[in-house]
Amino acid sequence: MNFHYINEAQKANWEHMVSGNSANGFMQSFFWAEFKRLMGWDTFKIGAFNKEQLLGGAIIHKFNFSKTKNFLYIPEGPVLPYKDDKKSEAVFHALIGEIDKIVDLKGPALTTHLRIDPHLTSKPRHFAHFRKSPFNMQPKSTIMVDLKQSEEKILAGMKPKCRYNIKIAERNNIIVTHSLSAVNISAFIVLYNETVRRNKFEAKSNAYFNALFAMIKKYGCGDVFIASCNGSPLAAALVIFYGRRATYFFGASSSQKRQKMAPNLLHWEIIRHAQKHGFAWYDFWGVAPNKDDTEHGWYGLSQFKKKFGGTQFDYIGAYDFIYNEKLYREFLKESGELKMPHS
Repeated sequence: MNFHYINEAQKANWEHMVSGNSANGFMQSFFWAEFKRLMGWDTFKIGAFNKEQLLGGAIIHKFNFSKTKNFLYIPEGPVLPYKDDKKSEAVFHALIGEIDKIVDLKGPALTTHLRIDPHLTSKPRHFAHFRKSPFNMQPKSTIMVDLKQSEEKILAGMKPKCRYNIKIAERNNIIVTHSLSAVNISAFIVLYNETVRRNKFEAKSNAYFNALFAMIKKYGCGDVFIASCNGSPLAAALVIFYGRRATYFFGASSSQKRQKMAPNLLHWEIIRHAQKHGFAWYDFWGVAPNKDDTEHGWYGLSQFKKKFGGTQFDYIGAYDFIYNEKLYREFLKESGELKMPHS
């Protein structure tokens, strides 16, 4: 087995491998790596090869948390042949050894830990030296609608109230459009900021969205859907398309005319669009793990998402390999991760 950095010439092979692996997602893509570089992260694309055959690897993100500490993160990864335990273990251990080469163990800034969070429902034995992280940077649980079914079966799998609300929205002449036009992006941001104020959660910055939309346009991997009534935007969604999955990455809605049920028709039209274009799953990107936990910050949103039917997937969440225990504890304290709610 040999390792080297993935470059543009190997991009197609990398994307093909990642997009075909259910344990991985768009955060192991060139698109996301370039976006995170714009956000101040260093990125390293390491591929594991058997001669010319690409076996696995990882896009590793390095974040300088302070002048004295940095950590490594492999979002939705690493990319391994998980269906073959023996091969997966061999690639994983060799990959970790290669990642050690970018770990800072000397100098003014030291690496505290390496974090991974593949979409797995059980922990592989070769993750034994990794410790469960106190904080999941990505949703640990999600709802996905199987788009390989007919429209009739998808509708039948919804809660009756959801189907009813879709019909209400249609009767109220809600129109759903999609594009990355300046008008749609502006409408999305306005609704997003309104949603942030209403729900009092931490907002992404304008710089974040400017960089994100620039990368989505460059790679052609997403779209903005707007549900409007008489030209007035009432609900919006930013959807990422990657591999066989369409992911509801960000959403927003107006406080006005909520009785017209625009969000219900919005998601139904996204589902229809994704199905038409050959995607296998519509990922609602995060729900509260416990359906009875009314205190969870995502409880209300989760109830809405679950009305569309689908299947809940509960992943193992984030795991950390600790390079420096003392600095790791300092990182957890300074970052506030010990006090953050689990997603």
